[in-house]
Amino acid sequence: MLGVAVVGTGHWGKNHARVYKELLSEGVIDSLKVCDLDEHRARQWGETLEVEYVTSYRDLIEDDDIQAVSIVTPSKTHYQLGKEFMEAGKEVLVEKPMTMDIDEARGLVEVAASNNRILMVGHIFRYHPAVSELKRRIDAGELGEIQNLIGNRSLFRLPRTDMGVIYALGIHELDLFCYLMGADYPKSLTAAESRSYGQNTEETAMIFMDFGHAKGYAFESWLVAAYSKMRDLIVVGSKGSARVDYLTPQELHIFDSRIITEEGIPVGVENDGKRTISLPDAEPLKEELKHFISCVVSRQNPLTDGPVGLRSVVMAEAALRSARTGCAVELP
Repeated sequence: MLGVAVVGTGHWGKNHARVYKELLSEGVIDSLKVCDLDEHRARQWGETLEVEYVTSYRDLIEDDDIQAVSIVTPSKTHYQLGKEFMEAGKEVLVEKPMTMDIDEARGLVEVAASNNRILMVGHIFRYHPAVSELKRRIDAGELGEIQNLIGNRSLFRLPRTDMGVIYALGIHELDLFCYLMGADYPKSLTAAESRSYGQNTEETAMIFMDFGHAKGYAFESWLVAAYSKMRDLIVVGSKGSARVDYLTPQELHIFDSRIITEEGIPVGVENDGKRTISLPDAEPLKEELKHFISCVVSRQNPLTDGPVGLRSVVMAEAALRSARTGCAVELP
């Protein structure tokens, strides 16, 4: 019997609960419970999904029917909740950012190792069908040597006060660029940010990642009214390019275009057009949660394990430090 609980049923937690309910109906898990400090919200989602609800996470820690939990609470609570659940023998998926403190992130990795627990971090875009297909094609050499990675996450909304765009949005590019390049870290990282409304969190940021032969450029902002929502990734290689629109997970766009060189000097352009690769229509969050359950059952290491989450926190802190000092930050 595999019982799962969702801790936190707010903006994103309710999506975890919804998808787990689908997995329950499909027989992938055997039971589901939801937990929220807000009794009204806990009851609402418990009744909506027709599952049991509680208002204290400690009820789940003491519940032998629960083997795994999704922690979808404010980031400042992730360390304590993750630690307590793993020390109680539960497998844990914690939403990104894993923490907003390097020592706490490192601590969760150590707790998982010492207790032989599965620790997975919700870096959802690694489970995006178009990203998975792009990664396969990069590894197969279809795009040639990667030259540039370009990410744009823009929308128009009230800025958050608990974290800025580097932790809220940029952490996706920090993780994905490394994933696509097959690297733990870039060689160095440089960032610039702006705080147009004088708050303690940045509303716009540009992050530059130096991988040596390849460079990564990420733009993150909550202040771009020109787009209702932009979620875009472009990868440029020596043999061709690719584009992912994260809002359409069932498509990957391939551009058979390249610069022709002679002895390293550009002499012409070759353009054989564009192809759209159709992919199965799969929800990234569902793919992520299915992977988590599979890892719980098989005891295999998750694609986005604790060390992946830790490295993302290290890079986010490096980006904030670079923006503060105006200097590049070298990484391990």
